[in-house]
Amino acid sequence: MGYGKLAKGISEEEARRKLEKVMPSQERKKSFQGTSPSIFIGSHNYPEVNTGVLSPQQPLGSSGLMDSPKNWYRKNYSIEKIASLRTSLVNSKERQKVKKPGNFAKNTREIAMAKKPVNIEVELEKRPGQSISGGRAKPVSASGDVEAFNLGENPSVERKIEDMFYDRDAKAETAIDELHDKGVDKYQIQQSFTAGMLGEDENRELVPTRWSITATDDMISKKLRRQVKDFQQLGQIEYYNNEYVGNDFHIFLIPGRWEYELIEMKRPGSVWNASTSSKSDTQGSLSTGKPPNTAENTYIAQNYEPYSGRTSYAEQTAGAFYAARLGTLEHLRNRKRQAKALILRDVSPEYWAPLGVWVIRETMRNAFNEKKELNTFKEVKQTIGTEFKFLYHRLKQKSKIIGSRQASITDF
Repeated sequence: MGYGKLAKGISEEEARRKLEKVMPSQERKKSFQGTSPSIFIGSHNYPEVNTGVLSPQQPLGSSGLMDSPKNWYRKNYSIEKIASLRTSLVNSKERQKVKKPGNFAKNTREIAMAKKPVNIEVELEKRPGQSISGGRAKPVSASGDVEAFNLGENPSVERKIEDMFYDRDAKAETAIDELHDKGVDKYQIQQSFTAGMLGEDENRELVPTRWSITATDDMISKKLRRQVKDFQQLGQIEYYNNEYVGNDFHIFLIPGRWEYELIEMKRPGSVWNASTSSKSDTQGSLSTGKPPNTAENTYIAQNYEPYSGRTSYAEQTAGAFYAARLGTLEHLRNRKRQAKALILRDVSPEYWAPLGVWVIRETMRNAFNEKKELNTFKEVKQTIGTEFKFLYHRLKQKSKIIGSRQASITDF
């Protein structure tokens, strides 16, 4: 199994040891019946991409739990637990042209808009190989090319999505906004978008899963942002904190017109930062007072959005920028308030494998239960300085909001 594809902050050997402790013991089969909770569209070789149906090859409880970020967060699942669920899935795939997909794509559409996991019958060309990789999307495991594929039932579908599928005049953004307004789950909207079910007829195509995740977050949050800009400004600085699987979020909502900034600190040994320090280095030097090398080796990424919005993709923080923005705007919309949002994401070595941006989205969505009120913007800086003593100078240099001067006494 290609553990190195999943392991980013630790060695491939260490990843193998961690995962094999929790992975189910199973023999991969060429022919099987299963239940599929979701689909997966690859991006390699675009515009001709692998189009896959994810499913276990044998009964392992509810297959719906194998693709359920909200439940993973609610149940406080570890990286190892989530990886074990995902390695139980097989990606039964077929190469498809995104603009002119074949009959197999019709099956993916049925699964994407189904209300519950769908019974399937699969014949692969050979026993699936094993590999697990992660990133913006949830980790994906073994895969095999489809020789024969059938739905084992006529699935019950989400009628609101089916209605939008047959509306071939609505733009994709309009369709996504309407589905979100009608209470359709964001994750199912994203699945329908990746299956090429939404948008004007001439523009419909299969959308790689990792692209569709960020696009859906972006479109929904832009709609929310338009609403939030009409609300009254927050009257008090608010500070929130929430942590999950080594992702520690520090959130400051500050009175003023909408602005948004995400700063990410990726510690050595965490995902995307495999640099390490010796024990003596990480302890720092009491005699010199210099920060430890764990701070010096911390990778800092930053992206900012002014009131008018961004005109380019958030390259440094990528999908995390849009997932965190969505969680923030959902909270402000629900409260009918407008504010500046400063978010610091501290990623520790506990987060050694990329599980997908759902981690950011769900941690942010659940961050606003307990607040601490701050009186001045100076207290914001003091809080950041206390939490990130050896990183504060670098954070201030990077940040648009931390380093800004107060333009109006009403801003804070």
